[in-house]
Amino acid sequence: MVAIPSQLLAADSSFTGFSRGDEKLCIRAKMTERFELSFPLPPWLRDHHFAGQAVLPMVMAIDFLAALVLKKFPEIHATRLEEAIFPKLLILPEGDALSVLVELEWLDEKRLRAVLLTRKSGAISRLLRHAEVLFTSKKKAPREEPPPPLLKEAPKPGRVINCERIYAELVPFGSNFRTLNNKLYFQGNTASGTLIVPDLPFFCLALPHPFLLDGAMHAACVHGQSFCGFVPFPVAFAAMEWENAKFLKKPGHVYETECILTGKDNGELRYDLRVWGNGGIIHVSGLMMRDVSGGAIKPPGWICENEAQYGKN
Repeated sequence: MVAIPSQLLAADSSFTGFSRGDEKLCIRAKMTERFELSFPLPPWLRDHHFAGQAVLPMVMAIDFLAALVLKKFPEIHATRLEEAIFPKLLILPEGDALSVLVELEWLDEKRLRAVLLTRKSGAISRLLRHAEVLFTSKKKAPREEPPPPLLKEAPKPGRVINCERIYAELVPFGSNFRTLNNKLYFQGNTASGTLIVPDLPFFCLALPHPFLLDGAMHAACVHGQSFCGFVPFPVAFAAMEWENAKFLKKPGHVYETECILTGKDNGELRYDLRVWGNGGIIHVSGLMMRDVSGGAIKPPGWICENEAQYGKN
């Protein structure tokens, strides 16, 4: 685990967050606070790149924000995130750390919005928003058993793509972000396969390993490329929930994943994702994916075999 930046915990602020009274959570002092922090940039992070530039994975932004929020406000029960948006890619500079701003905003007594920002210098300095996610204080009752996977039966391989080819031609990340394992299977509007968690550090022990969600989104990206005519990149999701996070971070363990296309219109794809195995499960609903290259990056011709079924956006 990566250490929590001490600047947040030691910040001179009257924003003290939750206090308890009459079995309810209430807010003290300010509704919004902003902190300047240092985001560590280990070398392996640069294996995540887009259009020739190293960019911060959205899963690491979530992980960073979650670690800060839960360290400062342990009353929040982290089993669900909502209304996540990723409006602008964060291009990684040279060096081993990046100066960022974290903004915490209480929307009401049970919901906290966390935002990751950077400053853009120039004639007029401005703030750029890169990630935003909503935390809630509501504790979810645990299930007795995990819900069934999206597919009721094992997939019948209608189309099979080798994951080595995926990372060479469709999701060209470096070795540290090649989480999809072996083969990816298409069955109609669903893609399924397996993931392996790498032995790399992360920020928040209360969440599953961030690379599981990252790998599941790779599967959705590949499925989308097969029919949409562009390379879909995640820009938001409606909700993410999980159970037994401690079982969702074992390096080298093989996890199952499925993504199902739930809608497409106006250049936007929508997927639901699921990852499960080793006694834990992750479910993401309403993942939105778009072309963020302005049409500059296109899928190779060989992957576009499902256009007749779905049509291009």
